[in-house]
Amino acid sequence: MIDRIVGILFKWTGLRKALFSEVHMYDRLNHIMSDPEAMEIGSSFIPDFDGWRSWSHNKDKGRYYFNDIPEEDMMSAIERLEDMERESSTP
Repeated sequence: MIDRIVGILFKWTGLRKALFSEVHMYDRLNHIMSDPEAMEIGSSFIPDFDGWRSWSHNKDKGRYYFNDIPEEDMMSAIERLEDMERESSTP
């Protein structure tokens, strides 16, 4: 059953590329988050095929902010993370 579903999903080139791209993005995030030096920095910006993705960590609040929506440029990704942190602070 699983083989059939995988076969159907991977039949379409565009969908197959999108699935692998998503998996690779999460592999990169996992690698960064397991690196103690990278975690001291507290954020990362990843150029992906369709835009910039990012994550940030606020040590004081003990929260992670993930922006999985592709942004046009790195500055937009930074601004989006700042917006997410402000929105979470608003009562």
